[in-house]
Amino acid sequence: MAGLAVLAMAGTAAGGLLLLDAGRAGSMSRLTAAVAAMAVGAPVRLGAVPAGGMPVSLHGLVDVMPLGVTAVGAVVLGVLLLRRGRDGLLTRGLSATAVFAAVMGAVAGAGRGSLNLPAGGATSVVESAGCPSGGGLPGGGLPGGGLPGGAGRALEAGFAVAVGPAVIGAVVGAVAVVGLCLVAARFPTVTAGARALRWPVAGAVVTGLVAAWVVGGPVAAGAAVMAFPVVLLGLAGPWAVHADGMLSCVLDGGRSLPSGVPFVLLSGAVVVGLGIAVAAGTGRHRRGGPLRRAAVQAIWLAAAAGLLLVVLAVLARASVGLSAQAFILSLPLLDLRVAADPWLASAGGLGAGAVSGFAGSLLVDGFVGWRPWKR
Repeated sequence: MAGLAVLAMAGTAAGGLLLLDAGRAGSMSRLTAAVAAMAVGAPVRLGAVPAGGMPVSLHGLVDVMPLGVTAVGAVVLGVLLLRRGRDGLLTRGLSATAVFAAVMGAVAGAGRGSLNLPAGGATSVVESAGCPSGGGLPGGGLPGGGLPGGAGRALEAGFAVAVGPAVIGAVVGAVAVVGLCLVAARFPTVTAGARALRWPVAGAVVTGLVAAWVVGGPVAAGAAVMAFPVVLLGLAGPWAVHADGMLSCVLDGGRSLPSGVPFVLLSGAVVVGLGIAVAAGTGRHRRGGPLRRAAVQAIWLAAAAGLLLVVLAVLARASVGLSAQAFILSLPLLDLRVAADPWLASAGGLGAGAVSGFAGSLLVDGFVGWRPWKR
């Protein structure tokens, strides 16, 4: 079952990379392995040197989780664990954790290879962003404010995934999934709510991917495949962006990414829709009058949505570091960190979860009580 979860993650990663046309940058199999390993929290190290043996090199570290790939793996693993019921669930979970960690370690080991970068491509990006010229490194680096490999020189670049963090992240992620499965098996209401979310979540994902394709083409759809759970973080308020270094000018000095009213409304609509689906799926497990059932549903969904958005806000943090080195000299080029506020995410999740739970329960009760076909 752990192997099937890894295959599902690899398939999702490959689909997103194909839409992003990543095949031009390197081997698809190696890039797919790298993205799958990044989905459990493994960072990727980058390196580049100008062709011709010049004593200038670039070193980078990318730490970002493609949460779409992560979600697919978690869902597949959880469904397979719960398929045989509660008996032996803990044993199956421990076995799946060990296998999942071992397989992800092998996948991370395969996530290394070379990158195909156009000659002078980095320099053109920097110059088009209006970054100031001047300075430079010995050996022809950073000509005119650019990067090593400027002035038409090609870059020999490569990437490699850290195996240790991939194994640790796989263990932590699998243990979290096993814990959620134990809770779901212990409480029938949780199981019923999870089952009720299957088709609404699938429909929302498909609709979002189609909309992304229509609005932004295959590249936007590929980005949506990689990161579709992030749509819920519209309730977390503006994203904070911290950028330092010579190349921070590429970002126009931005320090925050406002989520915007449409993004907030979309996130709220998704949460309310999921709340109605949960209320409909758990109707036979709820007791008491309509108001009592609505209050209980609001409390449970507020707690669940708040916790979910906090976890997403923590996992969605991303960082990119880039530096240039010549001989014994090292020059920081870029230190970029992007993060959502966990406290705002928690507040947004609590509020949206409470509203969706209360309103969803009342809507479901009203629909069930109104049965014109029996008149």
